[in-house]
Amino acid sequence: MIIAVTDRKIVHGDFLVQIEKVAAASPDMLILREKDLTDVEYKYLAIECMRICGTYNVRFCVNSFIRTAAAINNGRIQVPFDLFKINKDKLSMFEERWVSVHSLTEAIQAQEMGATHLIYGNIFETTSKPNVWGKGIDDLRYTCSVLDRPVYAIGGIGIGNIGRVMETGCAGVCMRSLFMQATNPSDVMAELRKRYKGR
Repeated sequence: MIIAVTDRKIVHGDFLVQIEKVAAASPDMLILREKDLTDVEYKYLAIECMRICGTYNVRFCVNSFIRTAAAINNGRIQVPFDLFKINKDKLSMFEERWVSVHSLTEAIQAQEMGATHLIYGNIFETTSKPNVWGKGIDDLRYTCSVLDRPVYAIGGIGIGNIGRVMETGCAGVCMRSLFMQATNPSDVMAELRKRYKGR
């Protein structure tokens, strides 16, 4: 799977216009990650993004806003590990529970607590976490071999390294800036798919 993660702060131009371009490029899923918004602001964007994703048959996932995810009845949510620990019983209502983890220990605990999918990173250095070293390909490969849940890599992944990342046995990748800043996301996706399939 190739998953687009949003960040309206780095979009050049109108955010929802960019989301439509990204959805038209047919990623496997879009995660609305806009944690600084109020509940009302986030719910508005969630409804709009889910509508756009539905037009292009792209799966949509709410990030962290549990009440919004329940209200729009989307069936999936993505949360950081710490939020998952506190709310794991409440999150059992969702068919898909995507949890972001930053160590093998967290990944194993999330799996044991009922996570259905794990997002593991960061794999390479990334502008979203400028002072954090990347874990690297070998670490990702080992993590994928240990866990029973599908693992999705995140952090510094792009056209040049997606092939190497997929060779680790991960189930897919999550990308933020590549999609949010692309003038033509469809061209980006075409190149990613070519290299993804060529692993």
